[in-house]
Amino acid sequence: MAEAETVGRVDFDWQKSPLFRFCEVSDWVVFSESVLLSEKPSGSVIWSEGERSAQLICVVSGSLEAVKKTPDWGKPIIMARYLAGASVGELVFDDAEEHSTSLQVVEKASLLMLDQDRAESLQRDSPVTAARIIRGAAYLQLERLRRADQRLATLF
Repeated sequence: MAEAETVGRVDFDWQKSPLFRFCEVSDWVVFSESVLLSEKPSGSVIWSEGERSAQLICVVSGSLEAVKKTPDWGKPIIMARYLAGASVGELVFDDAEEHSTSLQVVEKASLLMLDQDRAESLQRDSPVTAARIIRGAAYLQLERLRRADQRLATLF
């Protein structure tokens, strides 16, 4: 399989993903025509902490980890693990910001990837679909914030 190719039929259960919570089948079709399918070997770095990029990634298979540098501890810590069905980088519709973590492939992964140019095309050509995905991204962020609050509360 090529480094990146358009998506034909891919085994990604989009209806279970919070990112697509507000989407209909027609939105999934539009989205799947906008993304690229990419195969990444174990050990690949998708982005590094401090790097600027805008990519929305849906994990079809394999696993990814978000890793944070910790100069005081002398070793990085794993902030999140993303398995099949997960999405990461959902702020792709905003300007590229510096990543607070590095994203690396732990287990060989098949990924659906939407870069900034493709996101802009999606917004221009299918604004209703883009709005539903943005709404799903906001929902996903709220879910992650709630989980972080719960984990933080257990420390006190």
